[in-house]
Amino acid sequence: MRVAFAGLATTYHPGADARLLRARGVTDLVVWGDADGSFAAEHGARPVDSPEGLVAAQPDAAIVTLRPADVPGAVRLLAGAGVPTFVTKPAVGTAADLDRLDEAVGTAAAPVTTCSVLRFAPALRRLAGADVLGVRVTVRHSVTAYLDPGRRWLDDPAEGGGTLATMGLHGVELASAVLGPGFRARWACRAARVHRETWSEDTGVITLTWPDGRYGVVEVLGATDVESYEIAVHTPRGTATVTLPDGGDDPLGYAATLDAFLAAAAEGRAAVPWTTTREVLGAVVSARNLARPGRR
Repeated sequence: MRVAFAGLATTYHPGADARLLRARGVTDLVVWGDADGSFAAEHGARPVDSPEGLVAAQPDAAIVTLRPADVPGAVRLLAGAGVPTFVTKPAVGTAADLDRLDEAVGTAAAPVTTCSVLRFAPALRRLAGADVLGVRVTVRHSVTAYLDPGRRWLDDPAEGGGTLATMGLHGVELASAVLGPGFRARWACRAARVHRETWSEDTGVITLTWPDGRYGVVEVLGATDVESYEIAVHTPRGTATVTLPDGGDDPLGYAATLDAFLAAAAEGRAAVPWTTTREVLGAVVSARNLARPGRR
């Protein structure tokens, strides 16, 4: 099996995927965008000098890790050539990015998957149920990682979407995974309470509603030194809570997500239906716009 890597905009994610692939016996890797050659050296990947070079390598699957403005073009090129494609978050930063990606996916010859890895975290499976009344998701992740010049684009609402989008995506994805489709963002707020130098925010809240009255509340806490993702699921019997990472073999779902993508690609489908993905991304973009009046 040959897997192509397009871009290394957020270096941790493609590195984790490459290690997981090699652990599964996939050693035929091709990469574009490895400016200093470190990815190729560490993971034994063959570099190419253009996105077209990835297509020419005839990969069986592709992992795209680019800034949102460049994602639709890569999806159009790779999935358009029949290569099943996974897009690392953040896939979009703005409504315009989402419209362009939606168009690229709609005309693609191969399935396209993009999601938070948390959707496939093994610990999440026990929370789903027909009698769920609502969920509260608390995302804790310091914004300081995005204040470094090399990653500042993630803090820019006009490029990476800012904290409410990049971190809020995880919360919306978890709510979607437990409560299913049909929701929309109804209200959001955001502020810079501690990290005044942020271009976006370091705290935020997103509320989601479903047509049958179920609800989701996503708390985004970037003014913290902790990284964790907590989901509390309310039912008539009480509240069940899971906190990720949970100490298991796959604490954040990276391995399960990769396995789900590869299995779905082999079957000619996306690991997450695009209608579901479009709903998640649309809710995040809507929240960004809803929160604009309360920026500070």
